[in-house]
Amino acid sequence: MLTLSDFFHLPQLDDVLTHLVVSDPGLTIVAGLDSRPASADPHNSGFLPSGRTALFRILMHELLEAHPAAQAMIITDDPAAFRGFRRLGRRVYLGLVAHPLTCTDRIAEAVHRRPAMLFIDQMNAENAPAVLEAARGGLHVLTQLNTVFRGAGVARHLLDLGVPKEHLAGLVWVVAVQRMATLCPHCKQPLPPDAPHYAELHRRCPDAPEAPTYFRPAGCADCDHTGRQGDVAVFDIFRAPPDPAHTLDHPSLLPAEEYACHLASQGKLAPNDVLRFDAEQMRRTYQLFTAGDQALVEANAAMTRKLAEIEAANRVLEQRTEALISLHDLGQALITTTDLHSVAPRVCRRTLDLCGADRAALYYLRSAETAEVLAVGGWDPDLVSQQVDASRIFGPTDSTEPEPFNHLPPGISVPGKPPTLRAGLRVPLVAQDRRVGAMIVQSTRKPRFAPGEVALLQTLANQAALAIQRAGLIEERVQKERMERELELARQVQQSVLPRTFPEVPDYRFAARNEPARQVGGDFYDVIALDPAHFGVVIADVSDKGMPAALYMALTRSLILAESRRERSPKAVLSNVNRLLLELGQPNMFVTVFYAVVEQTTRMMTYTRAGHDRPLLLREGEIRELQGRGAALGVLDEDDLHLSEEQVVLEPGDRLILYTDGMIDVLDPQGALFGRERLVEMLASHTSRTPASLCETTFDALRAYQAHAPQYDDMTMVIVAIE
Repeated sequence: MLTLSDFFHLPQLDDVLTHLVVSDPGLTIVAGLDSRPASADPHNSGFLPSGRTALFRILMHELLEAHPAAQAMIITDDPAAFRGFRRLGRRVYLGLVAHPLTCTDRIAEAVHRRPAMLFIDQMNAENAPAVLEAARGGLHVLTQLNTVFRGAGVARHLLDLGVPKEHLAGLVWVVAVQRMATLCPHCKQPLPPDAPHYAELHRRCPDAPEAPTYFRPAGCADCDHTGRQGDVAVFDIFRAPPDPAHTLDHPSLLPAEEYACHLASQGKLAPNDVLRFDAEQMRRTYQLFTAGDQALVEANAAMTRKLAEIEAANRVLEQRTEALISLHDLGQALITTTDLHSVAPRVCRRTLDLCGADRAALYYLRSAETAEVLAVGGWDPDLVSQQVDASRIFGPTDSTEPEPFNHLPPGISVPGKPPTLRAGLRVPLVAQDRRVGAMIVQSTRKPRFAPGEVALLQTLANQAALAIQRAGLIEERVQKERMERELELARQVQQSVLPRTFPEVPDYRFAARNEPARQVGGDFYDVIALDPAHFGVVIADVSDKGMPAALYMALTRSLILAESRRERSPKAVLSNVNRLLLELGQPNMFVTVFYAVVEQTTRMMTYTRAGHDRPLLLREGEIRELQGRGAALGVLDEDDLHLSEEQVVLEPGDRLILYTDGMIDVLDPQGALFGRERLVEMLASHTSRTPASLCETTFDALRAYQAHAPQYDDMTMVIVAIE
């Protein structure tokens, strides 16, 4: 969970926000302007997203921490965005906004339930009066508002949204935030004290240092000659006065202009940007709204064209439907249908019509041992998709003729006393001399089926068998193509994030090899240049297969790269990654990781092993295993990870070998594992080889052992050689 300390901010903000989270009940608004998806590219419009949503969630966390016994309710239409708060259990109740319940309905529910705190994901014209009314009623309400206004301007904006003026008594705090481009640290230049802007900045920020140094932009290659690189948050804190009559004219407790001046005195912002603060904000807002209007015009034109296409397609569809209605022959309809689950109900309905029965069950043979209930008539529709033993349907004989069947069909269960089945037939479905399924047709009214009805059932069964066989084959082909496409996409994702080259580090050489299996497992590795004195080495293996594993791999790699630049401790990096995976990752997935940081000059390697196979260290012809403990990431909370942080001094001539379990899980044609012992013996016999040669020799040995047996998992190896 992000906190305010994770972002750069002025110390004046800490005291104000500390006061905010312990203040009396009422409404706190987090204000800021963010572009809509339809708007133009923010880089082209000069618009920076405010970071309002991140601040909103930080304040939620701070309020919950400050009031550990308080109950809270979150009102949102996007529950996934608040997944991280679910760990608080019964303290936090989620009020989902989904048809037919509106946000206003959920606010009314909160007023009735009376939680201590109410968090509303979005405030707008529809729910603004209800939000203020809830705050006036004694709830501690926190919400966010998409607006360009700040301070008392937000209160005036609420009146424009339809809030009665007397309801402003419920407003307590307005925390406005926007982002401004920061000066490039590589090329910014001090502003002389006699510069025209110096005195004006000092006047606007009287409590700044006595002789602050301001900087002006210059421009260099690092910032594309703009003079600016990165961005920083500018805050405006408004505390409503005790008398609501003065709210609309009350000044901010910490004005944004003053905050920006302090940032300028610290060398973060350019003086011109600060002095033109409001004008620049107005210009960027105008550009944003202009871009949004243009996007709406283009979207409306595209929608108009699409509507014309749909109307034309609909006219064609109506003509084709009329033609199909005229071709009402059942056999032809069955043959032309390719959807297995569309064919089955039609067969059941037609069967009941043909023979006057009131119960029917249609089975499809998925394998020699298993059949599936495809459709039912007269039975509970929830029984569809049940898997049953095929021998219970066909019996001991291979007869292709209808046979009596007067008890409950396989996979069919009824509560209480079962109905009296007076007549019943089991009709095998055979296509091209191959059994594809069966129909069990029964009646609770008639004592038997007439010979003509049996003949009709047999004829229908022959047509249905062909249609079901054809639809089943098409379904199997579609599933196979979908799986193959998913595997190909997963392989592309995996290969796209694996490094093609390694950083140049004096006295160290690197080599790696990865061979994905037919089913992608999600291995990845990297060598990370952290700073001139340190580099990191990581290898990991994601659970599961296919596209979910590849995406989880890409997410984990991105988190490790981001956290490795914030923390030097491998244990801290993996702990942070685990926390973020619990919030952002997929359930029931996890990843094993080995991550080490090497100090280049002392050769001290600090590492943490999170459930991954123990690396091997080749030294003077001997092999030792690196120890360390810890569980895989993405499953357990930090307290249950038990990650340890170990250290070892590398020596010239050492070979550090990292690998994934796919290498020791290789099977020979007889199904015997290659195993860790064989890997260690093979490496011990080639200690003098270069890293690249050692990788190649290892994989050659694995391929020779595997022979023509299939590969079931990815195989990955990384070697670090110390010169």
